[in-house]
Amino acid sequence: MADTYETLTYRQKQALHFWKASLGDAALSLQPEAENLVWDILVLCTESILSPSPEIDEEVAGAARELADLVLDSADVDTLYTAFRDRLIEAIMKHLPMNTETAMRMVHFSNLLSDAYREAYSANLQRRIAHQRSIRLSEELQMAKRIQERLLPKRIPHIPGFQFAGRLIPAREVGGDYWSVKYYPDDGVVTTKLADISGHGIAAATLVAAVKFVSGGYYRGAKSASEVIERTNRIMVMETPVEILVTMVYGWLHPKKRIIDVVNAGHEPAFLCKDNACLDIKPTGPVLGIEETKYGEIRLQLDPGDIIVFCSDGITEAGITEQFGLARVKEIVMANRKESADRIADNVIQAVTDFAGQPHDDVSILVIKTLDETA
Repeated sequence: MADTYETLTYRQKQALHFWKASLGDAALSLQPEAENLVWDILVLCTESILSPSPEIDEEVAGAARELADLVLDSADVDTLYTAFRDRLIEAIMKHLPMNTETAMRMVHFSNLLSDAYREAYSANLQRRIAHQRSIRLSEELQMAKRIQERLLPKRIPHIPGFQFAGRLIPAREVGGDYWSVKYYPDDGVVTTKLADISGHGIAAATLVAAVKFVSGGYYRGAKSASEVIERTNRIMVMETPVEILVTMVYGWLHPKKRIIDVVNAGHEPAFLCKDNACLDIKPTGPVLGIEETKYGEIRLQLDPGDIIVFCSDGITEAGITEQFGLARVKEIVMANRKESADRIADNVIQAVTDFAGQPHDDVSILVIKTLDETA
């Protein structure tokens, strides 16, 4: 029995040497882990020939899958089949006594390797495809993020008697919120807007760009803020997918008159803090893109110290077990009413971050503060 075992071991080692020699220069780059697995497979194969069992077959398949994972990191599938199946079987057949039964077992062994390698290759291919998709998606999102960042105002206009502050923190690389402050000195009008597009990612960012340019383009020639929104809505109805919701609060501020005309297209929250109370600015029409309709507008007379806040539901609905809520936003604004618009916006964002941590939705806010005439 010992002589038989020693003879078998010798033949196994000879088969391994023959197999390595058949690889030529490629054997020099063979990983030690791969060579060890080949040895395991070779030994299991000879054991299977002498004493077939389902358990040995399973061990062969497991070792072959592990070997394939190693090889496919640096070689193609043809190399896997040629070097680690065909040449390995050739080496075993050359160094083991062959008969009809042994030959049948070698066919079975070849099929075991083929199935294991095919499964490993399929899984490896799926991982690579998923990885490539992930890379492409990440690149697309980064590009969309850069585009979205360029859509935001580069600088906020300086208007005597007013302060403006806008903030945007997307929940992902890119989001569906947008804010803007733009001054038309020839007309004596400052347009203000905050939009909230449902969803995240590239589709939402693309629609943000459309909302920006469509609504901005309709300012010229419009007689009122409501007309701008009605024209914008008409385009949204034609072009926006039905599953996408676009809310927007839009204002024409006349700084010399200290009045602002506000159109609220289904957006909440928006409010005005005056004296010791914060009053909600209710919707004056439905969300954009559903149907063509008329929009109303609200005219607000502003006094020194008045603060207008437009923000997204990413602020009020932040939180997991409990929502941040509109009441907290108003409390923060009132507690900081003596502060600048920048400080108010930053304090709201900080409070939301402290309360909810990483946002699950886009967080955006636009603060408009009326100053004393001499400020």
